[in-house]
Amino acid sequence: MPPPAHEHVRNALWVSIVVTGVLGGIGVVWGILAGSQMILLDGLYAIVGIGVSVLLLRAASLAATPPTGSYPFGRAGATPLAIALQGLVMGATLVYAAAEAALVIVDGGSDVDAGSGIAYGVIAAVASVIVWGWLRRRAGTEDVLVSEAIAWKVAAWRGVGMVAGFSILGLVAGSPWDGLAPFIDPAMVIITCLLFLPASYRLVRDAITEVMEGVPGDTIRTPVLEAVEAVRDDHRLDEPVTRVTKLGPRLYVEVEVTVDGNVTVHQQQAVRLDLERRLDDLPYDVWLNLEMLPRVLQPPLAEEPA
Repeated sequence: MPPPAHEHVRNALWVSIVVTGVLGGIGVVWGILAGSQMILLDGLYAIVGIGVSVLLLRAASLAATPPTGSYPFGRAGATPLAIALQGLVMGATLVYAAAEAALVIVDGGSDVDAGSGIAYGVIAAVASVIVWGWLRRRAGTEDVLVSEAIAWKVAAWRGVGMVAGFSILGLVAGSPWDGLAPFIDPAMVIITCLLFLPASYRLVRDAITEVMEGVPGDTIRTPVLEAVEAVRDDHRLDEPVTRVTKLGPRLYVEVEVTVDGNVTVHQQQAVRLDLERRLDDLPYDVWLNLEMLPRVLQPPLAEEPA
C-alpha cells in the first residue's frame, strides 16, 4: 500500500500555525496590558507552539520522503521524534509558568480586571474549539495532525478555564473575600499547568513507545490480528506468532507460521496475497513480513527389542 497523501497535512499545519501566531500575539499584548499572568501564559504558550508546529511540519515532510542510500527504510521515525519534542516543550512551558505563578503568589498576587479576562477567555476558547474541530476532521490517522488537534483541545480548555476563573474573580472582588482576588489569576495558572501536564506526558510516552518499537494500541493491533486469524482459518494454518509495531505512518506486521514441508512457493504466495489484501484497508503504509517455516516432525519411536 502506498504511503498516505501528505499534502493535506502540510496545508492543515500551516493553517494551524497562522491562527496560532495571531492568537499568540493577541494573548501576549492583552496579557501585558491587563497585567494578567494567565492571559500572558496563554499567549506565550501559543507562540512556543508555532515553533513546535513548524517542527511537526518538517517531520511530516521527512516521513513522506522515499528511502535513500543513507536511509534505506525511509524516515518514518521523524514523526514520533517530533511529537516527543512537542510534549517536552509543552511540559517545560507549563512547569515554568507554574513556578512563575507561585512566585507571584509569594509576592502578594496581582491586580487583574475580571471583565477583560472573561472577554479574552471567550475569544480564545471559541477560536480554539473551531480550529480543534477543523483539525480533528482532517486528522484521520495522521499522527502529526492528531497531536496538533490535541494541542488545540488543550487551548480550548484553557479558554474555558479562564472564563470560569475570571468570573470567580469578578464575584470575589468587592465581597467579604476581596482579599483573595489578587491570588486568583496566579492560582489559575498553577491549576491549568497541573491539569495539562498529563497530556504532555502522554505525548512523550506514546512517542517513545513508538520509537522503541512497542506494541501499538488496540485500535491498530486488533484489526491486524483479526486479518491474520481469518487467513489462518481460510488456509488451515497452524497458530501463528504475530508481531505488530507502528512507526509514524508505517505499520510493521511480522507473521511466523509453521506449515507442511511440501508446501509450494505458489501456495506461500497465495497466503501472502490474501493477507496483504486484508491489511490493505488499514490507513497505514503496511510493511508485511510473512515467514512460513516447515513443521518439525517428531522422529518415529524406536521399536523395543523382542
